[in-house]
Amino acid sequence: MSPRDRSGRSDPATRGIGGDGAPPEGIVRARAAAEGGPAPAGPDDLPDLQSDLLPDPPPVPGVDGDAIDAGDADFETGLDLWSDPAAETATRRGWRGIRRADGLVSSLRLLAELALDPLLTPGLRRALRAGEPIVVAVAVPGPAWVAPVDGVIAAASGGQARRLTQASRPRASAARDPDREAVDLLAEGRPVVAIAPDAAWLAPTLAAAADHALTVPPLDARLVTRAIAIWCGCRPRRAIAPEDLAGLDLLDVAGALRPGSSPGACAARLRRASLARLGPIQGGAAPPLAELAGYGPAHGWATALVSDIARVRRGEMRAGLLEGAVLFGIPGTGKTTFARALAAEAGVPFVTTSVAEWFTGSSGHLDGVVKSAASFFDALGVAAKANGTAVGFLDELDALPNRSRLNDRGADWWLPVITFVLLRVEEVRRAGVVLLAATNDLSRVDAALLRPGRFDRQFEIGPPDADARLAILRVHLGDDLRDADLAPAIRLSEGATGAVLAGYVRAARRRAQGEGRALALGDLLAELTPVDPRPPEQRRAVALHEAGHAVVAHRLGQDVVEVTLRVGPRHEGVTVIRFRDPTPDRAALERWVIGLLAGRAADVRLGAGAHAGASADLSAATALLAAVHASFGLGGRLSALVEQAGALALLRADPPLADLVEADLRRLEAEAARRVWADRAAIRALAEALLAEPVQTGAEVAAIAAAHPPRVRVPAGRRPRPPGPAPDPAEAARHPVPPGPAGTGLPPTA
Repeated sequence: MSPRDRSGRSDPATRGIGGDGAPPEGIVRARAAAEGGPAPAGPDDLPDLQSDLLPDPPPVPGVDGDAIDAGDADFETGLDLWSDPAAETATRRGWRGIRRADGLVSSLRLLAELALDPLLTPGLRRALRAGEPIVVAVAVPGPAWVAPVDGVIAAASGGQARRLTQASRPRASAARDPDREAVDLLAEGRPVVAIAPDAAWLAPTLAAAADHALTVPPLDARLVTRAIAIWCGCRPRRAIAPEDLAGLDLLDVAGALRPGSSPGACAARLRRASLARLGPIQGGAAPPLAELAGYGPAHGWATALVSDIARVRRGEMRAGLLEGAVLFGIPGTGKTTFARALAAEAGVPFVTTSVAEWFTGSSGHLDGVVKSAASFFDALGVAAKANGTAVGFLDELDALPNRSRLNDRGADWWLPVITFVLLRVEEVRRAGVVLLAATNDLSRVDAALLRPGRFDRQFEIGPPDADARLAILRVHLGDDLRDADLAPAIRLSEGATGAVLAGYVRAARRRAQGEGRALALGDLLAELTPVDPRPPEQRRAVALHEAGHAVVAHRLGQDVVEVTLRVGPRHEGVTVIRFRDPTPDRAALERWVIGLLAGRAADVRLGAGAHAGASADLSAATALLAAVHASFGLGGRLSALVEQAGALALLRADPPLADLVEADLRRLEAEAARRVWADRAAIRALAEALLAEPVQTGAEVAAIAAAHPPRVRVPAGRRPRPPGPAPDPAEAARHPVPPGPAGTGLPPTA
């Protein structure tokens, strides 16, 4: 007999196909029943098997697996859930010969029976068949499970149980009272079984009255391997692996089990379906996580998260402990690619959305936007239940307004949406969903979204460094230019994002294909150094302007990353300076403003004069000085009138504040002009270097500055005098010199 615990229940480890004990009820039928004899009355009447139901005899010819022993005297394959005395006897090739009057046996029912078997104990089966007034709440992994589980319960209870199914989130209705309906059902004195993907979808009265709460686990590799063995009549040569089921739900797996199929064909369909679910259907292929470069700390976090997801799927870790994150930074740095690669590496579904899709996919009214958002979170919950977890990605997170910046009119519309999103984010996180989001401006994201339990981490994704750019180019080039020295391309691509680098490679390939030849390094370099259409005098003016920024910022101790003359969508040239002080004082902020104003100062002192090209610099400098006085408490007042982002707008309504900022700008502009004139040699040298090579790195800026030290004009009274003849001591005694100011070494003032 099979081992039993003291309660009389079979040890779960010894039950089921492929185990050492009796198979689940309904998975086998006695040979006597097939020959017209009496069928077993119940689960306890089934004879116990001390050996594996699927032994290892010689394979049946033409089958790519191991056949079930044809000489088993106790059982032959069959499903009494789907068969009746009129059903045909099962063939040795599995279910291909088992038919009912209404068609073939359902693979959905087979999977549901295998999943439910460990949960329906002999005692519970007896109670259901006896019609005892018990209440059973069954939580299933997703809506697709409701109907097949309902069929299994109906058969297991012999039609005695009243069954309530809820395959979708219930909607409030004045015509229905679910609690009253539940009480009426309980009053009938029969078994009541409620089936839903979420216990919260059941009537509260019914959920509270449950005598048994069953949770059907998602399909795992072991259960699907057993299902294929039963369906095909022989064991697969290779057990199904967890990665074969990645991204698949019940319907996907059932669709892979087709009449007349071999185990190998079923397994191949599962693998193809998994690739489809995790590939193009989910938004496009992604490179392996290990090949991604330029993501800094986010890459290490993602690698650890993939390991945590694997532990969750093995049952070694609670899914609710998985973290979420916001990826922020300039456009084109690969935030979406990073999220998709993480999901693909973990082998879990990837579900993506954006606030814009909530509008375009609905009527645009409040209820339509909320429903569209709800469909995203519902899909995440279903995917997580079916696969242990899932990765959700919310793009352009800052499109959800920050509540602190909403006016009264905007708050009336947006607050319900934001509140709904906050609640659903918490809900799916508790359910084990890994939630990622992306934004170009983290400061615009509502602070409530960034707390632990929602988006736990925030990672800045900036432009890749030289090593990362090399890795990114290698990924996009594939087998092309494998032996080429890409150092010139790395130098010319300073500041380029991953998306920009991918665009360079595509353009280089088009150039080569247009000429009917293989890709050459020259094609890539030609895209990296396009012909500058600007006249020489305009290029020289831009070079002086950017050189003024770079040299003065370097002298002030700031981190100059690169200077470029390349024309961008919104600029004629760019100087990239990294601000590293997280808690700057007023002096540090004023140094930053001096660097911003140095470009205009170079236009005035070294070029043709001031022009409109410095408008962005003036706007940034004005906004920062306004924040010094109105937000940071570093000016003449302590009170913070507005947040930093609103300081510039405040100037229009506060003339005294505008006067303070104007005075600061004038003072710091004079300092910038003084520094530009002192460093005119270095600025002119850097401008010439930019005209010759339109990209200069921070190291090259430092080298030029070191080669051209500043020329500081010393006032005449402070200049050292050349040594003259030694004075006559007698003459000096007759004309003594009174002492000058203490500690200065200077002559006395008049």
